[in-house]
Amino acid sequence: MSETCATKPIFRDKKRRVWELDFLRGFAVLAMCFDHLMFDLAFFRSWFSNSYEVSSPYLDRLSELASRYWATSSIADAGFRFWAHYLFVFLFLFIVGISCALSHDNVKRGSLLGVVAFVFTGATMALKAIGIMQDGVVFGILHCIALSILCVAAVDSLTSFNKRVNLFAPLAIGIAILAVGVGNRFWNMSIRFDGAFVDDHFLGYILGTHAYGDDWFGLYPYVGAVFLGMFFGKAAYSVRRSVLPALDGKWNKPVCFVGRHALIFYLAHQIAIAGIVFIACLCAGYRF
Repeated sequence: MSETCATKPIFRDKKRRVWELDFLRGFAVLAMCFDHLMFDLAFFRSWFSNSYEVSSPYLDRLSELASRYWATSSIADAGFRFWAHYLFVFLFLFIVGISCALSHDNVKRGSLLGVVAFVFTGATMALKAIGIMQDGVVFGILHCIALSILCVAAVDSLTSFNKRVNLFAPLAIGIAILAVGVGNRFWNMSIRFDGAFVDDHFLGYILGTHAYGDDWFGLYPYVGAVFLGMFFGKAAYSVRRSVLPALDGKWNKPVCFVGRHALIFYLAHQIAIAGIVFIACLCAGYRF
């Protein structure tokens, strides 16, 4: 029994989980939920035919605040939403990398998530076919995370012949990828965004040289954050336990719960949030 406990992956064992990783992952997921809530509140009027015939002070005020929030997402303004988006994306991917350092089977993790990602693509294409989504998701955040996990797993395996090389290879690769990304202004993808799917650009959608879809995250430069997380995980969590045990407590449990079930929240949150906004609109008098 003791041997089983000793070899059980730490991120799968609730009693041995690193609470700060769950907390940061959960915080990033909640930030994503807030971001999508603001989107729905800013643009819900496009769902209904009588949008400008209805006056609801509460929804109007929320919509105004949400529109102000989304107005800060453009490259020209480079406001709060613009920077917060990239901050939380890279935070989440960095934690993915740390989790890779704690995992005993990244190939299995990446492969299973890849299957989920492909199923998710199929679902979004079905929604596109009936007009609910504009483009669907060809290579979104789930695809990016799955392939990134497999990339760091490959590097980890290839560098296992030397402990120091194994430790610092992810750091070097991560810095190089992010440096090239910053040099090429990766955040300015509008000039490379395709309005329609282009067969010849499919590899580019994966690598990050082209963009397409309702949710898009090419490997370049985001996989760099995963590599940096892998290095940090190996360096800071070599003993596989929390580095902040004194701060653990009941106060972080709700956010940690979200972090432990991040995939479920990701898959369900948009439907749930849109459903809540939709019901609130119907109650206010909006109709198709």
